[in-house]
Amino acid sequence: MPVRLIGNDERLVHQIGDTKFYYKRISSDRASAIRRKHTVRGEVDGGKVGFEILETHLLDWENVLDWEDKQVPFSAENIRLIPDEVLGEIITAIGSADGTPAKTVEQAISKQDKTEKNS
Repeated sequence: MPVRLIGNDERLVHQIGDTKFYYKRISSDRASAIRRKHTVRGEVDGGKVGFEILETHLLDWENVLDWEDKQVPFSAENIRLIPDEVLGEIITAIGSADGTPAKTVEQAISKQDKTEKNS
């Protein structure tokens, strides 16, 4: 599988169940800068690093619901309400070399179209 460069207008999708998270990958120099920013006396504040990466690289979402099954709008404040396990999976996708385990939006739509045609 080839390594793909990170494009300025990159928009990938990571799907968890019926929910889609749209993001762009992070470059190693940007990730390093964020880690340095949140390091005090040699200690990295992983929570701050993670949330800054999410706030700058998570672009949007579809089908995120509250406890009343109402759609939750995408916002930096609402990112902080997503369960840790899901946030970890999204951060892993943001740091991936080739856009996997997620897919480009076009690939996801193409796969969905093929599935619907075969149904």
